[in-house]
Amino acid sequence: MITIRPVRPSDINAIVSLANRRLWQRHTGYDEWYTDPIKKGTMLPWEKLSLYQRYLNGGVWSDPVLYKNHLNWLTKSGGFSLAAEETEGVMKRIVAFAEIWCADEPSPLGKTGSLVVFEVDTHFSEDPAAKLYAQAKKDIRNRGYSTLAISPFSSHAVTANLDDRRWELLALTRRYRIARADLTPPEIPHRVEDLPRTELPLQELFCLDQSMPPSYLWASLWEEFDLIPEMKGAIRRLPARRVFIGSGSEDQTAVIWPWLLSDTQDYWRLGVWVPPEKHEDRELLYELVRIAAEVYGAEDIPGFELCVDEENGSFLINRGFSVNEAQPAEPRYYTAL
Repeated sequence: MITIRPVRPSDINAIVSLANRRLWQRHTGYDEWYTDPIKKGTMLPWEKLSLYQRYLNGGVWSDPVLYKNHLNWLTKSGGFSLAAEETEGVMKRIVAFAEIWCADEPSPLGKTGSLVVFEVDTHFSEDPAAKLYAQAKKDIRNRGYSTLAISPFSSHAVTANLDDRRWELLALTRRYRIARADLTPPEIPHRVEDLPRTELPLQELFCLDQSMPPSYLWASLWEEFDLIPEMKGAIRRLPARRVFIGSGSEDQTAVIWPWLLSDTQDYWRLGVWVPPEKHEDRELLYELVRIAAEVYGAEDIPGFELCVDEENGSFLINRGFSVNEAQPAEPRYYTAL
């Protein structure tokens, strides 16, 4: 019998064990793992990896310390997590879990519950996916949210979805890179001011990186790892800047923000937020990248990497960007509940 219930602190080890079993099944390096899975250099046995190295290989679900911190952060930040518990006689075990992030997002999403993670074990007497998915939708509705979104990490939920046939693709994003030396100065009038991280207008501006819920990524990078010194020191985060485009009272507002997982990447990720009606304005996007190169000129940034949809990406390629072929396209779907 499958029972769906909220994840409890006492489930931490069981969740980590499930996640690591799935991680091991996808792993091709026997009992050794890259200390840096992006650059693919040195390999070590799992037990010799640091917290940060485990995070790079398996995310926050790969270690009890990381997952305990993550679960506390998630539940305090408006998200929730569900477990599918299988009972056989007196034995109980978790065979699946899901994480949901709830936030107000700009049009076309609105009040949205996003399935960020949906992980299912390979051994069970009854497939838990459909029940877990149905309960997640019910809980999202009960919290007052009217849209369901699916992120890449939860792609199994798409196959578990037996009743929704109305999925719409919000974005199919890829990563596009350009060297800073290849960017010329911006050509449009603008001014820039510092933006305190608590004042990012997440409900008003559209983030061009839709590989996952933008508020989830923002809050995670700024808040989640601050209590773990090793993780806090591994992420470099520069202040976000508000950009006013124009020279009059009708200035348009955008936001730029660079960050980096130190030691694993050379180019910095650049987050870009624009007014929702401007999310297809490719010239504006390109100008904002050039403004970022100007604004963060004192920083040691060799180049930028943007995660944007393929339509914007095609335009950027014509402006000298290259696509990061090592990273697959990342879809985000949504539907009304």
